Amino acid sequence: MRNIIILFQFIFFCYSVPTMAATYFVSPLGDDAQAGTTAGTAWRTIDRVNAATFLPGDRVLFEGGQTFVGSINLGSNAGTPAKPLVISSYGSQPAIIASGSSSGLYGYNVAGIEVRRLTFKGSGARTNTEQGVSFYVDSPATNLNYLRLDSLDVSGYLHGGILVASWNGTSGYSDVRITNCQAHANGESGISSFSEDLAAHHNWYVGNCQVYDNAGVPEVTYTNTGNGIVLAGIDGALVENCEAYHNGWLNANPGGGPVGIWGYCCNNLVIQHCESHHNSSGTAHDGGGFDLDGGCTNSILQYNYSHDNGGPGYLLAQYYNAPPMHDLTVRYNVSENDARQYNQGAITVWSSGASGGIERALIHNNTVMMTPPADGSQPKALHIMSYGFSDLLIRNNVLVTTGSLQVVGAVCPTSLRLEGNCYWNARQLRLDWAGTTYTDLGSWRAATGQEQLADGRATGVSADPQLPRADPTLAPLPDSPVQGAGLNLKAVFNISPGPRDFVGNPTPDMTDPSNIGAIESKTAPLPVVLTEFTAVRAGRAALLSWRTASEQNNAHFIIEGSTDGVTFKRLGLLVGHGTTILAHTYQYSDTTLVATASGTVYYRLQQVDTNNKVTYSPLRVLNTATALATRGGVALPTLQLYPNPAQPQELVMVEGAAGTSVRVLNVRGQLVTSTVVAASGHATLPVAGLAPGLYIVQCGQQRAKLTIN
Repeated sequence: MRNIIILFQFIFFCYSVPTMAATYFVSPLGDDAQAGTTAGTAWRTIDRVNAATFLPGDRVLFEGGQTFVGSINLGSNAGTPAKPLVISSYGSQPAIIASGSSSGLYGYNVAGIEVRRLTFKGSGARTNTEQGVSFYVDSPATNLNYLRLDSLDVSGYLHGGILVASWNGTSGYSDVRITNCQAHANGESGISSFSEDLAAHHNWYVGNCQVYDNAGVPEVTYTNTGNGIVLAGIDGALVENCEAYHNGWLNANPGGGPVGIWGYCCNNLVIQHCESHHNSSGTAHDGGGFDLDGGCTNSILQYNYSHDNGGPGYLLAQYYNAPPMHDLTVRYNVSENDARQYNQGAITVWSSGASGGIERALIHNNTVMMTPPADGSQPKALHIMSYGFSDLLIRNNVLVTTGSLQVVGAVCPTSLRLEGNCYWNARQLRLDWAGTTYTDLGSWRAATGQEQLADGRATGVSADPQLPRADPTLAPLPDSPVQGAGLNLKAVFNISPGPRDFVGNPTPDMTDPSNIGAIESKTAPLPVVLTEFTAVRAGRAALLSWRTASEQNNAHFIIEGSTDGVTFKRLGLLVGHGTTILAHTYQYSDTTLVATASGTVYYRLQQVDTNNKVTYSPLRVLNTATALATRGGVALPTLQLYPNPAQPQELVMVEGAAGTSVRVLNVRGQLVTSTVVAASGHATLPVAGLAPGLYIVQCGQQRAKLTIN
C-alpha cells in the first residue's frame, strides 16, 4: 500500500510541474549530435532544427553574423500567445538564412510564433521559386492567433518577401504584427496577404517597414505583380510609418498594375503616416502610391506623402466582380508630381460598378501639386475615370497643375459633388467635365451646379495657393488665399474631419474656419517636429536620445552642453534625414562634459536646416553627482542599461569597462545573447527576439537586471 501511495505521488508530481521552456543555439561551429541548449553545445545546421520538436516558449537562436544554408520549416511546431515559439539570432548581428531557390521560413497551419532579427536571402527573383517568410493556413474553420515578424530583412524571392495568407473559407490569422522589416529585390511583392473569404484575418499591424526594388514578374500576365505592401481579407488592419519605393516596373498584367501601399477586400483598414514614391508599372495601369481597392469598406487613407510615382498618388478602384465597396475616406494627404505615366491622375477614382460600385466616399483636405511629366503625357490633378459610384464627395482639396495639364478631368458628372476646393493653373485653368472643357471657375459653377451649396452659396476658389516647392508638406504661406477659405465639415455637413492634419495640427472645431488643403495651421510648420528629447546618466557618460515625427530640409543636429546653462559648447554632430514624414530616432553619448562636471550639466540640440537656419530644442538637465564603483581605490564605470525596462525591438545601451564581454542570461542562467564593450566604454545590446521577462546582464564582475516588457 505504501508503494502505491509513493507511486501516486510521483505521478502527480510529474504531471503538476510545468515543463520549462528551453533555448536552442545554432552555430557553424556546432554539432548536430549535441544537446543544443547552450552556445557551447550548439547545433550546426537548419536540418537539425527542422527535425526537432519544440514546446511553447522555446527559442531557437542562430549565431549572429553567420550564414546558414537551407530553409526553415516549422512543421507542426507552434507556441501560444503567452508562450510563443521564437526563431531569432544571438549576438550583436542578425544571422543569415541563405535558402537558395527554396523558401526562407515556412509555417503551415501553425501560430504562436515570433520570427525576429534574421536576414533571409533567396537566390534572386528570377531564379527562386518560393516566398521568403510565409505562414499559410488551410485547415477548415480555423482562426490561428499570434504572429510576430520583427526586424527581418528578406530579399531575392520570386513570390514575395513576407506573406501571411489563408485559403479555406473563413480560416485565417489574428493578432499579426509585422514591424521593422525590409522586403526588397523580390518578384511579386514585398509584404502581402490574401484569403478566400472576406475578413478571414483579424487585427493586424504593419509598422516601420521598408519595401523597395520589388520589380514584378514579367511572365505573369493574369494579375498584378511588383507591389510594395498589399493586404487583403483582413478585418481591422493598421499600416503606418512605412515606406515603399521603386517597385513594380516589370509588371506585365495588361488589366492592372501594382501599387506601393494598398489593400483590397478589407474592412476597417487604415493606412497612415507612410511615404510611397518612385513606384511604376510595366503596363498602362496603376503603378501609384496608395490605393483602397475592390471590396474595401470603412477604410481610410490619411497623413500620407506620395510623390514621383508613375500612377496615381491616391486611388479608389472597384474591380470587376468585386464585393461591395463603401464608406471610404481619403484625407489630409499630399501628392507631389504623381501620375508620371499613361495620362493618369494624382487623385483617381475608377469603378466597374460591381456590387453597387463605390458607395459613400469622401475625399477632403488633400494637397496636389503636379508638373508636366518628362514623357509628354497629360495627367490630371483629379481624375474621375468612370461611372459606377454614388455619393462621391470631394471637398477642401488644393488641386494645382502647371503647363497645359488639366486640373479636373471627370467622365461622370452624376452622384459627384465638388465643394470648397482650390483649382489653379497659372497658364490656363482646365476643368474637363463630361466632355466639355471650362476655363474658369464661375462658368463651370453656373453650368454644372458644382462648387455651390444647397442654399446657393458659392464655394471654392481659383487662385494661386502659394505653396513653396521647397517644403514637402506643400504648406501654404501665411497670406495664402486658401487660409480659412475651406468648408467647416463639422458645422456644414456634420462630418468629422478626424483629429489632426497632415503635420499634426488639430482640425478645426465647430466655430473655426477650415483651410483648403492638407495643412490647417495658419503659420508655416516647423522644419523639424521633435516629439521626444531625454538625457540620462549612463556610467561615465550621458546618453541623449531624441525622436522626430517629421523633418523638412534637416541638414544636421549639433549637440551642445553647458555647466551653467548659459554658455554652451559644441559636443558633436549627427546628420539629419533631410526631408521625411517618417519618424526617426537619434542617440548621442557624451563622454566628455559629463565626465568632468561636478554638478549639473545642461544639454540642448541645435537643429540646422539646409539653408543654415537654426532652431533650438528645449534644455535637458542632468545631475552628474552619482557615485561610481571603485576597485583598489580606482573609479570604475558602473554597469548601466538604458532603456530599462526595454521593448523587444529596442537597442539597449550598455556602459561598462572597455573590452569587457557583456553577457545576457535568462533566469535559468542560460546565455541568450552577448557583445563586447567598445574602447569608448559603450556597447549596444540587441534584445530583439528576447521574450518578455527578467534577464541578468553581466559585464566583468558587475551585474544588472534587465526587464523586457
